[in-house]
Order: sequence, then structure tokens, then C-alpha cells
Amino acid sequence: MSSKEENEYFSDGITEEIINALSKIEDLHVTARTSSFAFKYQNIDIREIGSRLNVALILEGSIRKSENKVRITAQLSKATDGYHVWSDTWDRKLKNIFIVQDEIAALIAEKIDNDIKTGVSSAGHVIENTEALDWYLKGNYLLNKWDFNERNNIIAFFEKAIELDPNFIKAYIGLSNAFTWLASTGFAEPEDAYVKVEYCIKKVLSIDKNIPDIYVIIAGKNFWIEWNFPAALNNINKALELQPSNSDALKYKGIILAATGRIEEALDSFFQADRLDPYSDHIKSSIGMIYNYTNENAKALDFINQNIQICPYWYAQYLDKIEALCKLKRYDEAWDTIQMLENDPNSPLSVAQLKAFFFASQGKVKETSEQVQIMDRELANSRLASVPDAAFYSKVYLLLGDYGKALDYLEYGMEHRASPFLFIKIESLWDKLRDHPRYINALKKIIFADDKKDTKKYKNTNIPKELSKKVEKKLEELMIEEKPYLKPDLNLSDLAEFVNISTNQLSQILNESIGKNFYDYVNHYRLNHFLKICEIPKFKNYTILSLAYECGFNSKTTFNAFFKKTMGITPTEYFR
Repeated sequence: MSSKEENEYFSDGITEEIINALSKIEDLHVTARTSSFAFKYQNIDIREIGSRLNVALILEGSIRKSENKVRITAQLSKATDGYHVWSDTWDRKLKNIFIVQDEIAALIAEKIDNDIKTGVSSAGHVIENTEALDWYLKGNYLLNKWDFNERNNIIAFFEKAIELDPNFIKAYIGLSNAFTWLASTGFAEPEDAYVKVEYCIKKVLSIDKNIPDIYVIIAGKNFWIEWNFPAALNNINKALELQPSNSDALKYKGIILAATGRIEEALDSFFQADRLDPYSDHIKSSIGMIYNYTNENAKALDFINQNIQICPYWYAQYLDKIEALCKLKRYDEAWDTIQMLENDPNSPLSVAQLKAFFFASQGKVKETSEQVQIMDRELANSRLASVPDAAFYSKVYLLLGDYGKALDYLEYGMEHRASPFLFIKIESLWDKLRDHPRYINALKKIIFADDKKDTKKYKNTNIPKELSKKVEKKLEELMIEEKPYLKPDLNLSDLAEFVNISTNQLSQILNESIGKNFYDYVNHYRLNHFLKICEIPKFKNYTILSLAYECGFNSKTTFNAFFKKTMGITPTEYFR
């Protein structure tokens, strides 16, 4: 609600901090920054916002800054009717800004339910140098734009904040995020970024070991820089323990799980992130990317197109769109997309790269070679930026059947840490070379959770029929009596633990004996539960989607798709 004329970076920054404070409260489902900010400066009715975000309450506020003092106003309203539940105003010294945000979070939790345990502590949140706060908020404002042209300013602003206040935790976190992002995209030397990030992490942990953001950063360092998947997963789980509604952490967890080959669990995590942040500029495109890797190209295209509707200027997604279209042999649409990007003056993508993939998909060697030569010239003076492109070159040669060159680029990319190769275990284009000695040797650069596991499919474990029948009966009893499917984060490993067998064995029993994969099996129970509680009077005032979430579905897309697949019509048509 702050006016446009005020310093936007400041009001945005404090709004984000309040969201972060609320997200630490375990019993609150808190919409993430990106989706909340999608409604900034828009004259949209609260009821409409509540419906789009599927939330029960809306928090609005404004902030005024005058020298070293701030006035914050906040009001909480019901999304169903706009009724004001609570409002308050705080006049504080600027140095206490992070204490105020925690007060607001605790008061909101109390107004919702007195039994909610906030777990929010304001200890150590006093800012000794308010000028440092200003530099930090400016740096974070630019970082959230993900604009490579601003990279020097982003780093300079965070470093200035640290110079003015050497114990300013948030500035170290911002600097770490910046270097991790730049290293993973080829705009910073991984070795240099590693040193900077490692220093920031040690500094933060020496001050406070209970900051969720630092564990997201450590997980990012483990994954993008060290290529250590078990360590990354361990640290991202720590972050989620401290801040359950952290959509970035859930997205990161999905990425890590996908790279290890745990696709179903990865999608679970992505869908949870999508529920918290439905207007995110890249969660849906990340889901599309994973489906591209696993060769489920129609699904990939669906999610990528959804993401383009939300954020058409997230250019990375167009690479995945063109790939999905080519795999589906929809070459006219792929070429139209390439032409659109070629005519877009703001697109940072290499048109030669897009055309090379397009021609290679059709086996056109001459045309592909011409585009590769153009790419070579484009990258001739940019060694660092060319590192991630090693993965792209390898894809082109895989499509052309030139496996020797594909392996050459694989080895080069692995040596120089080309980040797209982190997903090589689920990249279906490499299936023909899984047993090649050069491929096996190259993958030693990555620390997998278990290199001996087959990440593509479960292994045939020759389960005796007697055991299979026993497990089926035990599963049915478990579902009826304990209803584990009501947990939206239920995964294959959890269910296997309940019935005391391995995940491979359970996957085989579900697929071969019961005839359903894990998701269809669990969602079958969720849907039946949904249809039952719809008839209960006390649930009559719930929205369809709220009831779906009560039954364990973790995303609108999953619920609607499964409902239509099972019932033959959409939920809206069913209740009409």
C-alpha cells in the first residue's frame, strides 16, 4: 500500500522480510514473495486476490521512512468478504525494523489461532548501522530482478552493507545468493564464487546457526558448486525444518531430488512450492524442464506454456519449449518460437543455438553444422560463458548420432562444472551411452546419493507372490485406518517404510500387482476421501480447492488433472 513515489526497494524489502517471518510459523500456509508481489499496485478486490492465491486471509500494509524512524501500518482482512480482522500501527527507530516484522508475524498468528506456536524470535535483529540496511535492501531489490547487467551493482551493494556493519547477517546471505547464481550461470568463476560463498557461510554460522536462508545457501553451494547431492539434500531439509513455507527451499529440494533420479519425490516438492508460489516466474518451467529430461514432452510443454503466461520474459524456458516441440515433431511451432525470439531485441538467447537444436532434431547435418559454426564464433572470446554450452553441444551431437563428439563435450563440461550436466542421470538423450566407459568415468565428478542405483526405473526384485499379496493387504489396511494419504508430502519412501519394504519393492508391487504408480495409488484414496467429505454439512462452505488440500492434494493442477482423469469431467462440472 506504500505509494509509488516512495523508495520502492525499501517497502519491497520490508514486505519480503515480513513474509519470511510469517513463513517460519509451521501452522501457517504463507504465499511466497513472487505471488504476493504479483498484485502490487493493482486495483484488485481482496476477494479476487484470495481466490487466485487460494488463501483465507490477506495482509496489507504501508511503510513510511523519515531519517532514522519508520512508521509501519498493517491490516489483516478475510479474503472471503474483505472484513477487517485486525489492524495496527508501529512507530519505531529504523534500527529495530526486524524486531517489528517479528512482532507483526506473532500478532497475526495469534489473531488466527491462539494455539499456534509462532517460534519467531527477535533476538539479535537490531541494526547498528541504518545506512548498511539501505545498501542491503538496494542489493536485494536488484537481485530479485535476476538481471545479469546489474551483477556488479548487486555485489557492490551487499559488500558496502557488510563494510558498514560486519555482523549484518542478511547482507552476507544476499552476497552468497548473488555469487551462487552467477557461478551456476557461467558469469563467475566457480572457484572464486566458492571462496566468497564459503566465507559468508562461516560468518553467518558464527553469529547464528538457526537462520533458514543460510542452509538454502549451503545446499545451493553443495549442489551447484560442489556437485554433492547428499549434502545438498541434507541442508535443504534443515532449511525447511526452520521455515516450512519456504517455497525457494521446496523448489531447490525438487531440483536436487530430480538430479538424483527421485522424480516422483521431486515433483511432490515442486507442486508444494507451486501451491505456495503459484505466480512464481520459474517453478512451473522447472517442472517442465524435469518432464523434458524424462521424455514426457507433452507434460513438459503444458507446464512451460503455463509459465510463459505468468512470466513471458523468463527466457530460459524457451529453450525447453523448443526442445519439447522438437521431440514431439511439432517443428512448425518450434520454428515459429525461434523466429519470435530472433525478432525480440531483449532476448539474450543465441538464435544459432536454437536453430542448431532444431536442425539436429531432424537429423539435418549440414544445417546443424552451419549453426554450430556461428555459435563457435559467438563464444570465441568468452571462455567462461561457454562452459554451460558444453552441455548443449553434447545434446546436438547426441541427436546427430555423433557419440564421440558428444562424449568429448561431456568430459569438457564435467571438468569445468557445466551446470546442465547435473541432471545427466535423468536426461533421456544419454540413455544409449549409460554403459559407455567414458560416460561412466565422467560421472565420477558428481557425488550421487547412490551411484549404483538405477535412477530411471525400479529394479526387478523377483518378489514372491505371497509377499506381494501380504503387502497389498497391509497397504489397504494402512490407507483405511491411518489415512497417510492426507499428508500432502507423503512420498514413496514414507509408504515403503510404513509397510517395511524397500522403495524398489513397493514401486514394483504398485506397478505390477496393483496396476497403479505411486501417485495414482495415493491420489485414488485422496479423491475418494474428497467425495465423502463433500457430503458432510460442516464442509459445505469450503471451496472445492480447499477441500482438495484437506484431502492431501498438494497442487491445483494435480487435483484437477486426477479428478478429470478418474471422473471423466472437471470438478467444476461435477458440482454444477
